[in-house]
Amino acid sequence: MDLNSIAKVGPLHGQTLNIEEVAGLEVGVMQRKLQENLPGNFFFWGKVFGSTQDYLVVFHLSPYDEFPEKKFYYCTSSDYTLRSMPFLTEEYEKTAKKIFTPFLGDPSFFAYNGEDPEPEDPEAPPVERFREVHRLAHNVNKIDHDCFIVPRGAISVDSSKKVVPNSNYQGLSFSTSTELRAYMHMRKPENLQGIALLKRPGIVKSDDFLDCIDKDEPKEIWAISHDNTASTVFVRNLYWEGYGFYAALKSPEYGSAYFGTGIPNHDIAFSL
Repeated sequence: MDLNSIAKVGPLHGQTLNIEEVAGLEVGVMQRKLQENLPGNFFFWGKVFGSTQDYLVVFHLSPYDEFPEKKFYYCTSSDYTLRSMPFLTEEYEKTAKKIFTPFLGDPSFFAYNGEDPEPEDPEAPPVERFREVHRLAHNVNKIDHDCFIVPRGAISVDSSKKVVPNSNYQGLSFSTSTELRAYMHMRKPENLQGIALLKRPGIVKSDDFLDCIDKDEPKEIWAISHDNTASTVFVRNLYWEGYGFYAALKSPEYGSAYFGTGIPNHDIAFSL
């Protein structure tokens, strides 16, 4: 989502960025693009709340990838220098899944490794340990995989098999926007039909290859609503509370962002 459009998802969770955060991210993005000589654009992903300070997350999309691959960067609400999310080993992935306490807001915080850290030897080389930033990277990737969606028909495949925005997309109608089948996961397809379609020669229809959210279980994790004028649709994920998507009806405008604790709602079964 573009930084200028963040307020559009405000009605979903009553959260947005303040002027300082927006300005800090704009400067941080500019510095990162110059330092890494990055083509393409940066987009706002979301805000993960911490007990001492918050994490702001953005992502970069390269114009050269066949399927848009997000490269995530983060900063805190007290330091807007963007840093790349760390690579996660399989061991770190398993460790992150075990932690459900609130985020602190300190990327270097020694989060967990199953035992107390050994006393540091000043002459020994530094040992990489699981820190809160590793947990942040895991949860951001998980939320992005489970939640981030696009309207059906908004993404297409061009003649070179590159996944691109559909220039002919004109928006959803009101009746279509009320149905789960109108929304697709913006990730590489995981269903066998979608995978085969991307590999098959020839034209691929714009709504054929992505995974539809109506296949998610349980279906009740998705909630659809409209504004008072019935001109904008909002979609929320109830398992990852804080994810919000909006789309202007009969218009190509849409976007989404996450504002939450970064912790899944494990009690969702009792509220469905």
